[in-house]
Amino acid sequence: MADAPVFAAEQAVTVMRPFDGKDRDHEACRCLWVAVIQKAIKDMAYSCQKRSQSTLTPSEREKLHRIYELDAPESFFESPWFEEICLFLELSPSRIRDAVLDRYEGTGPSSVSTPI
Repeated sequence: MADAPVFAAEQAVTVMRPFDGKDRDHEACRCLWVAVIQKAIKDMAYSCQKRSQSTLTPSEREKLHRIYELDAPESFFESPWFEEICLFLELSPSRIRDAVLDRYEGTGPSSVSTPI
């Protein structure tokens, strides 16, 4: 029984070994691209949430403006860039796209009511 914790600790050390060179770069790229997709999903969720409000605060309007300033988050999911990121991550672009767009369909600056 006394050997079991030592064996588990040895396994943990092996698993927690730092990445070397190319592996570290690959993992950093994976983390970055996952964060990009997560941010686009968060932007769509925020837009969807605010769409149902009758009025928005100035900070909410500003945040929505920043989200849609360059392009709508839903356009990202239709872009070749999204396709490439998913292929790099070995994910199904159509599966993610369908799930996100089905959940947040109808978001956008024109569907958010803002006070005059």
